[in-house]
Order: sequence, then C-alpha cells, then structure tokens
Amino acid sequence: MSILQASSPSPSPSQGSVGSGYHHDGFNSHSVGRTFRPKTEPLWKLHDSKANKTGSRGTIYWVGKAIIGEDGEPTGQRTKGANYHGEWSGNKKHGYGVQVFPSGEKYEGQWAGDRRQGEGTLWAPTGKGNKLRKVYVGGWQEDQRHGRGTCYLKSGEFFQGTWVLGKMHGQGTMRYANGDLYAGEWHQGLRSGRGTLSRANGDCYEGYWLADKREGSGSYFYAESGKVFVGEWANDLPKAGIYTQSTPNPEQAGGVPITTTLPPVRLARPAELLEGALAAVREGRKAFRSKAIPLERLFTEEEIHTLQDAFYASQLIDGLHIGFTELLSLCAKLGADLSSEDLVLLLEGAQLLEEGANPDALALDCDSVLRLIAILLDQEELAGSTVGFDEEDEQLVDLGDTQSSVRLD
Repeated sequence: MSILQASSPSPSPSQGSVGSGYHHDGFNSHSVGRTFRPKTEPLWKLHDSKANKTGSRGTIYWVGKAIIGEDGEPTGQRTKGANYHGEWSGNKKHGYGVQVFPSGEKYEGQWAGDRRQGEGTLWAPTGKGNKLRKVYVGGWQEDQRHGRGTCYLKSGEFFQGTWVLGKMHGQGTMRYANGDLYAGEWHQGLRSGRGTLSRANGDCYEGYWLADKREGSGSYFYAESGKVFVGEWANDLPKAGIYTQSTPNPEQAGGVPITTTLPPVRLARPAELLEGALAAVREGRKAFRSKAIPLERLFTEEEIHTLQDAFYASQLIDGLHIGFTELLSLCAKLGADLSSEDLVLLLEGAQLLEEGANPDALALDCDSVLRLIAILLDQEELAGSTVGFDEEDEQLVDLGDTQSSVRLD
C-alpha cells in the first residue's frame, strides 16, 4: 500500500488567506470560496457625525413652526425661521457667531453653550422696511445683558453703565428723550441710591433715590428763580428743609438769577424747628424705606454675611424663619438692650407685626430680620460703637463703620 502525497504543501497557519478554504489548522472549512466584505458604519452613524457641529460651520437654518388655523389644521404657512453662522462646540453655539432670530432681531458676538456670553451687539428691526437699528452693545451672561453696556431705546433715549442679568444695576447714565440726564446709582432697573438729575431747563436735583423716586436727603436747584431747596424728600416730593437763594458758582456761565428776595427767618429757634421737621419726615418714612432700600445700601457685604450667619445659627422654626423669643436673643447678641415690649413696638413700627397681634406667632425670614436690625441700629445709634456676639459663640461682628448714618435718612 502506498500513500499519496499532495502536489503542493499545505499552507502553514501564517500563510492562510481569505477564501483559501483552510483554517489556521490546515483543515478545509465550510467557507470554501466565500469572500468577506470590509465592515462599514451604519448610515445613521454617518449622518449623525455630519450633523454634530463642531468648529466653524456654514450657515445653519431652522424652519419656522407650522401655522395652525382655527379648524386645528395646518394652513400651509410657517412662521419665520432662524439662522446661525459661526463657531460650534459639542453641537452647541460656542465662540463667535451671528444669529438671526424669528423676531427679526440679529445678534453678533460671543457664545458659550448655546447662550450669548461675552461681548456682543444686538439689532432689532424697525419701520416698514424692517431696517435694523442697534439696540445694545456690551457684555452678556447666560443670554442676558450683563456687565458694561450701552442700550439704545426706540424713543431716542440711551443708557450707558453696568447691567446685572438683564437689568440696569450699579452705576450708570441715562439720557432721556426730553433732554434730561441722570447719572448715578441703579438697582434692578430703577434709579436707587445716590444720583444727580440734570434737567433740560437747567434745574438740577442731587441726592438720594429709591424705586425711581426722590427719597431721602437731597437738594434741588431751580434755574429760573435761582433758588435752591436742601432737605428731606419723600415719594418724589420735598417735605422739610431750607429754601434759599443760591450762591453764584464761578464755574457756571451766566451766573445765578435773582428773581425775588426771600424774607429773613424770624423764628425763635429755627435750627431746632428744622431738625424736628426733618426727624418727623424720616420717622414717618422709616418703615417704607427699611423695606424698599436694597440691603447693599443698609450694610456692607461683610456685614450681610455675618448677620446671615448669626440668623441661621439661631434656633429657627422651620430652618428659614425666626420666632419672637429667638429674635430677642439675637438682638441681645448684637448688643441691643431691648425688653419684650420694646421689641414689639419696634416690630409694629417696622410694619412687621400688626398692632395688638400675638408676638408669639411671629415668623420672620432673614431679609426681614436684617432690615429690622437696620432700624434698630438707626434708632439706638449703634453706628459709633462696636457690637459683638457673646464670646462663647466664637464670632464677632464690628458694626462700627456701618452706613447707618445714611441708611434710612
């Protein structure tokens, strides 16, 4: 018997090839003559990678929403769409880009995470031709005006100053359509704090504002008569003060007019009478001012944090409100020698407790307590002394340099 040998040697494992009909062990498989195609990515993955926008891209368009008729069916028309041309990151607008909104507004500037962030300019359509006019130039944060910026209103007015999350806040200047000019402090879109209003007719008010009205001490110069009022203002009106002839200003062109001569004061004690009148106005407006004045004007930032820590360190009713007994203890820690009756009168005067109500049912939040402490400091004139917590609390607060002298005045 003889053994027949193949005419060609069997391929070694390293010589195996696709379609050779052999596995790596040299035996014939069932895949003789079969070919293998290269593996491809599914179409959905390809399309998804193309749609994932990163880096600088061409203009992207968004189709407007379908307009639904009264019968609940689409009318075949669509609202205006939007488009964006600029930089992307992680499928979100990020970097520099230009966006046209469905309203017709146009924004050009910096983006972060699909929101306007950084420096940018906003335009808005106006007139029949929808010609774009500049609305705002400046800083943005979280899609809102934030930081230094200038806003141009449709009426011709413009504001230049600081913004906080979409509202005028801090120092700023507003030019009004009638020619008046205000320069001073703002709080959440309203004139609040110290500021000067120069009117187009030459009149000028310099003093304090609250909720867009003159409130507190201030002076008003009447250009036509040359007179000046210096005193206390409430709800945008002068209440008590001195009305006299203005003295000439060497730096002012044209001098000061003298239209009438004021008679001399013939009161026995004019200074005492004036001080009493001013005190009466301040006392009458104390509750309103303590509620309306921003906390940043009542205390420094450090004082606010210290008082907040003291509040939350107290035994609170529900973790957010303080009761009458705990409030009395907190006032004692601040150095205020108050009896229960005194505290009740203080709460009633601040309109935090109705007259005759049971004080044991009192529940004040932190903001109300801080405003009550501002009244307490103003009444007891603690601004010139150091007020500290008990040593066992291991924390001190120095209110010696507080702004109590101008808090509620």
